Amino acid sequence: MEWWVILLSFFIGFIALILIGFPIAFAFFLINLIGAYLFMGGTEGIKQLTLNMYSSLGNFTLTPIPLFILMGEIIFRAGIANNALNVFDKFFGRIPGRLGILAVATSTFFSGLTGSAISNTALLGSSLMPEMRKRGYGKALMIGPIIGTGGLAMMIPPSALAVVLGSVAQISISGILIGGILPGLIMASLYALYIITRTLISPSIAPDYELEKAGLTSIVKEFMVYVLPLFSVIILVLGPIYMGIATPTEAASLGCIGSMVLAFFYKKLTRETLAATLRATLKTSCMIFLIIAGSIGYSQVISFTGAGAGLINYVISLNLPVAMLIVLMLSVLLLLGCFMDQISMMMVTIPLFMPIIFQVNVDPLWFGIMMLIALDIGFTSPPFGLLLFVMKGIAPDDVTMMDIYKAALPFILCNIIALVLILVFPQIVLLFAK
Repeated sequence: MEWWVILLSFFIGFIALILIGFPIAFAFFLINLIGAYLFMGGTEGIKQLTLNMYSSLGNFTLTPIPLFILMGEIIFRAGIANNALNVFDKFFGRIPGRLGILAVATSTFFSGLTGSAISNTALLGSSLMPEMRKRGYGKALMIGPIIGTGGLAMMIPPSALAVVLGSVAQISISGILIGGILPGLIMASLYALYIITRTLISPSIAPDYELEKAGLTSIVKEFMVYVLPLFSVIILVLGPIYMGIATPTEAASLGCIGSMVLAFFYKKLTRETLAATLRATLKTSCMIFLIIAGSIGYSQVISFTGAGAGLINYVISLNLPVAMLIVLMLSVLLLLGCFMDQISMMMVTIPLFMPIIFQVNVDPLWFGIMMLIALDIGFTSPPFGLLLFVMKGIAPDDVTMMDIYKAALPFILCNIIALVLILVFPQIVLLFAK
């Protein structure tokens, strides 16, 4: 059987299972079972593949995932980020689109604490949207900044998705965590620039209003009490990684300890909060590990059939410029992002893309960060971006899905601009990561 027939059959089969409602991990397992039976020697092949998938979960590089998730869950469920949000609110004076800028600033900060796009969106949506509506903000600027900035948690460490990507794609975990910082800040700057420009052009979309005056002494005191301790948790995680004195696993452990200490200090570490945090961490971690096991089995089946080698040889024979090759891969990710969730996209494309990336001598870290941005774009892309539905769940009743789609588009464009900048200037990623 031709390699392209095998590859196409696997890909279409997986997509079909997802579309009819199969959980991602089970879709991988079913495709893997069929592939192993047909191409790896029947039942013996299935046994070997099962052992390989099981042993793949013992990879030490995967251990930061549940720790980063636990850290974010503690911060989110203990509610200690809300006080920091109020402090940030007092920092911004009469900036055009003030509440939108507040969403960008706080989301960037919280991304270094929660590592979860959904948590960021839920927190900012429930905290800021009522105030935005009260102040007469238009739907576009009430919804857009919260959706757009929610995905920053995928870029700014600690990002569990970045750890998954690094583990499966064989990219340095420390490198991909540090490498996402500057691109994430560039994306946040583009969001802020858009909000200010849009407000200056159409002031009615974000009406000005009188602010409650707060003294400098009061602001500094609240900053020291509510923001600085949270910032210290970020430093506790990123500092040792950047200095090379701790592995991502050790840094994630420090982050968990730091977040628990803060929750205890603010008297938020109740038995109920801790139980809910552990349950959520266990549920999310198990889901991710099942998907990783299925994805690794999927890549092994593709490799055993020769379909992976066939694709690599075909792409190399085209003699395409490296830049065009990368653009084609990113275009595939952007297209898939309209219909698939991020984990599915990543697990389906990594076994196909990364061997080609290594073969043409492209820096895998550089490509990995661009892949994360493409996944971020997919998170907010109509019609099936997950953050769009999260926003619908917390938005007022009169906000339609079409309103949410329209509000997300300018921020998707900002992400595409950031993606182009990184494609043209790789040092944006490699400056600190290397």
